Amino acid sequence: MTPRPAFTLMELVSVIVLIGVLASVAVPRLSHLQDNARITAELSTAASVQSALESCHGEWVVNEGAFACGYDLPSSDLNATTGFPEKGTLGASTTSPLNHILKSADRIGWSAKDDNITFYGPASDPTSGTDHCLDDKPCQGRCWKYDEGNGTFLLNTSGC
Repeated sequence: MTPRPAFTLMELVSVIVLIGVLASVAVPRLSHLQDNARITAELSTAASVQSALESCHGEWVVNEGAFACGYDLPSSDLNATTGFPEKGTLGASTTSPLNHILKSADRIGWSAKDDNITFYGPASDPTSGTDHCLDDKPCQGRCWKYDEGNGTFLLNTSGC
């Protein structure tokens, strides 16, 4: 019986070293994928909020009266001068902060401060958000501010 050819110790060590080098290159690139997903989801939701606010204002301009805005926001909760929702009317509570203007808001992981103008998404959450801060992207220490005067929903990068 002839012996089977086997791998030498040097070949095995070479393969292990090669796998280690590949892992050392891949791990840093993949380590921020979850953070980037949270950031992207938060930016997408914020764009939806801004769109809903502009839709409410547009309905107010066109109808000049009683209409339902957003998901279930009555026109009585709109600022009579600007047509944008009053502060504190975007959601039912600090744990459901956007459910009056977004249909699935209860499932998207946003919260609000008691002032009802400061909001946190999955990436900017003070306790479980990402610390992977990029230029003008949401992360821990940043929050979203709603201005009922001009209907803007903007990321505050100077701290919250």
